[in-house]
Amino acid sequence: MIKKINLVLLCLLLSISQTFACMQENRVSLDGTISFSMGRDFKNENYWKKDFGSVNHLHWLDSLWKTNKSIEDYNDYGVQLAYLKRYKKALAVFQHIEQMKPGLYNTMANMGTTYELLGQDKLALEWIKKAVAKNPDSHYGSEWFHVKILEAKIKGPSSWNSIFLIGTDFGTDSIPKSNLSKKELNKLTEAMFRQLIERMKFIKPKDEMMALLLLFEYGNIAALAEDATSSYRIYKIAKEYGASGELFNKRYAFAEKLQEKINVYEHKLDQKRTQQARTTQIKKELSKDYTSYLIISLCFIIILSTGAFLWFKYRKQN
Repeated sequence: MIKKINLVLLCLLLSISQTFACMQENRVSLDGTISFSMGRDFKNENYWKKDFGSVNHLHWLDSLWKTNKSIEDYNDYGVQLAYLKRYKKALAVFQHIEQMKPGLYNTMANMGTTYELLGQDKLALEWIKKAVAKNPDSHYGSEWFHVKILEAKIKGPSSWNSIFLIGTDFGTDSIPKSNLSKKELNKLTEAMFRQLIERMKFIKPKDEMMALLLLFEYGNIAALAEDATSSYRIYKIAKEYGASGELFNKRYAFAEKLQEKINVYEHKLDQKRTQQARTTQIKKELSKDYTSYLIISLCFIIILSTGAFLWFKYRKQN
């Protein structure tokens, strides 16, 4: 049991460490101001290319479930099947759990996600709504956004816009604009971030909805709620997912230009640090030379003094 807990904790820590970074670094705001601050981004831009799921972990969970008959282990076994793209088998596991112990939040949420991965969006919406009704605060209260995504997919491309998904847009200028308060923007940022890091485990480039409606709009919100550095990094991922068009290109170019200010700023910092290091080294060398000079001079004085003393002593004796 202890080994199981330790492995679960290790997996959780690895998952968190690979998801996003909270590091102090130079970041640029939309007005061009550079500050040394903390921001939240996907830790590296290859996160969404990472393959989740492990066959060894799958076998281990299967063994645990068969030994302990734990619903939690069986659920995790189904999740691993989904990560390994064995969606029909995963769905069968969740359906079996629902028969054994109906109404569990995890089962309903996982069933909904699996139905979506199988392309059955109406059934996915049905189960995700049940999950939200059971636990509206799950995933930091972000599952409402999953509901909106599924509704947009069912309605079709005419509903694939930010107004339908999040009830607002960000204008058509190079800089995103919004009438939302900082608190409202932060709430949207949190909800979209939580949903994105989950969807990235399954949906790989290229994907139109991920590119334009999720990553692009998330980048717009991040620009307003956090900084242009965050938005630039997110826009880059959106581009990999296939984001394009006049507005996207305009905002991407603007964010890229702002980010270049950091490159110039950090280059100047590097030059300053290099100059300081050289100055310090020169001072050390001069100090070393001066110390050597003092030692040699002191030795010379001692030798002269000793010689003079011996000469006077010799003269006195004679």
